[in-house]
Amino acid sequence: MERSGRGSRRVRWIGMVGLWCLAVAGSMGLAVAGEKRELVLLNWPDYMDPALARRFEERTGIHLRTVEFETDETRDELLARTQGKGFDLFVVSGERVQGYVKRNWLAPLGLTEVGHLRHVPDRWLDSYPGVRGYAAPILWGTFGIAYRQDLVPDPPTTWKAFMQPEERFRKRLILEKESVDLMGMAMKALGHSWNHYEESAIEAARRMLMAQKPFVRAYGYPSFDRKSALVTGEAWLASVFNGDALTLKDLDDRIGFIVPEEGSVLWVDCLVVAAGSTRQSDAYALIQFLHEPAHAAQLAQHLHFATVNQEAEPLLRPEHRNHPVIYPPEAVLTRSEFVAKPPPRIDRRYKEILRALLN
Repeated sequence: MERSGRGSRRVRWIGMVGLWCLAVAGSMGLAVAGEKRELVLLNWPDYMDPALARRFEERTGIHLRTVEFETDETRDELLARTQGKGFDLFVVSGERVQGYVKRNWLAPLGLTEVGHLRHVPDRWLDSYPGVRGYAAPILWGTFGIAYRQDLVPDPPTTWKAFMQPEERFRKRLILEKESVDLMGMAMKALGHSWNHYEESAIEAARRMLMAQKPFVRAYGYPSFDRKSALVTGEAWLASVFNGDALTLKDLDDRIGFIVPEEGSVLWVDCLVVAAGSTRQSDAYALIQFLHEPAHAAQLAQHLHFATVNQEAEPLLRPEHRNHPVIYPPEAVLTRSEFVAKPPPRIDRRYKEILRALLN
């Protein structure tokens, strides 16, 4: 998902083109004096523990270099332009793996390449078509509303109230810039599945989003620093991934999080190896490293998300493993659903609606 998450999450596009050019140069074997042995990872911003990256380099001599993307859609557009070349690994939302397989962007990935996948239960390996055999699930979570508890002591507890806000929330909302998530929130507010594609419902969701637009301060994702609009109080509510709400809470303890009553989505983020990479064995080594139970636990705790690695779970700090935002109670899980990638025709329609909102 986004994660635009999925987490769209956060992005720093400055220097992106330069980073991509360097990645392509490296993938083509254009050596630079003193060049280190390295892997190029296409990843969400701030979605790696720097301490783990350093430990991996110390153990293997391989430097991890990251190119960041803002949403699932911007990552897909970048990979389409490059045919998946220029990178060694991608972080990809589970629902997009099968499409990548069909485009021949991914190298096979299974127990032969990454033995620690045996620590990942079938529920995650079979969560989406194509994951088993081509992707290594790594983290999972849900999606909801972060809010300033001091400014909004009575926050909206439903998607309907969030999507049809009261006058006091004018210009106080931050909303995802991922079309699937925007439409999904509207669909839930209308009483449908996140993955509902009936044309009359799409039109009703479009009207709801357009009516909500005057209340939106920005379409995007809150930054993770002291200048974040949620921290400064310029924004009061934001659609975010669950672990990201806790990262924001680390900056300001007045930030809370709600999964709305209608339910939400479950997402799974995966690591995949690029078919065009000339460093596939090093890429497999990184995934194997990150799925060592101690490392999987450390990554999950650093990012405030749930690990898919069952051998890592006993190593989690109790306050992490028992946190209801990170590991939602059964009542939340039963009313949540896995997000799906819309059919091409619907995907184009969703993007048209997003463009209208941004213009």
